[in-house]
Amino acid sequence: MLDPDDLFPTRDDPEAVNTAAIAAVCARIGEPSERAGADGGLRTIVGGAIDGDRTAWVEQRSRDRDDEDIADYTLFMRAGDEPPRAWTVETYNPWFGCQVHELRWLGDEVLAIYSEKHHTIACVLGLVGAPRMRILAHRWRRLGDHLLFTSEARGLVERLLLPDLSQRTPLPLADATIDLAAGTCEDAPPRTHAPAELQRQIAARLPAITAATAELLIGALAYRFWDDRPPLSTSYDEAYASAHERWNTPCWLPFYSHCTREGPAARALLAELDAVAARQPAVCSPDERPAELAARHIAVRCRELATACRVGHLPEGTSCYFWAEWSQTKFAAAQSLFPAAMWAAWTAMRPRAHALLARGAHE
Repeated sequence: MLDPDDLFPTRDDPEAVNTAAIAAVCARIGEPSERAGADGGLRTIVGGAIDGDRTAWVEQRSRDRDDEDIADYTLFMRAGDEPPRAWTVETYNPWFGCQVHELRWLGDEVLAIYSEKHHTIACVLGLVGAPRMRILAHRWRRLGDHLLFTSEARGLVERLLLPDLSQRTPLPLADATIDLAAGTCEDAPPRTHAPAELQRQIAARLPAITAATAELLIGALAYRFWDDRPPLSTSYDEAYASAHERWNTPCWLPFYSHCTREGPAARALLAELDAVAARQPAVCSPDERPAELAARHIAVRCRELATACRVGHLPEGTSCYFWAEWSQTKFAAAQSLFPAAMWAAWTAMRPRAHALLARGAHE
């Protein structure tokens, strides 16, 4: 299976394009990139963007001259000769730092993508009004008006549409690889508000397997095709809380189901995984694309699941903490998100959570 980390660049150091943008901003506003503050501290411009007569920059304010006691970060936005808007960049704690990866004007709004102590965040802010914020994965890339990043669900790449940061249909890794190599990303419908209908469409595109197994696979592997959480946030605190109320992904649930079976029942599930794994991508209309992408993703994951079932453990270097007690407590409130048969399978396995956790902790 492809490694999603191979699709996205590491961002440990400031990008060259950001360095050039900072120089352009400094020339326009008539300030050096680093200067002494009136309070004896240091002011450093760490991000910049120019579009016509619009200028935006992020300034780091340190209480000392060594950048060791960071007080805050401020995003300044100015259109023409109007007074700039100053917005404090929201982080867990500015003392831990904030790396600005991208600053870009989108019409009359600015897109800021930055990393702080815990997360990488996409924020869209206008000259007035509250920001729109979503937490990304640390591995991400912008393709035109889409942001792509690794999903919590194994084997998927998430998509956000700019400038509203709406969640679009995710991509299997193979499809995302094609888009990333081409440098373009086709638009896709928003996440559906009719999950039951989408689940039926996905099931119809799978090989002939039992309804219970189909729902187990669809729920455990493809839930991100209709799950629209976490919601769009207007503050860092909202975004942080939404991210940390989540359970660990159930994307290995079919493997655990096989672990709890014996004899004919175990062999039957493995045969169904093999049947789905043999499915090939199909031609589809734009309206059918979400279901087709989900079916492709399920097929690829079933190949990996079938192998894990045969050897009796997860792939080398893989761990799963879905069965951790805190995760189970949170997951118990998510019943409405999943097909009935998948939920019934999880309910039946839950008394064995401790033993199954030990199976998933294999590395």
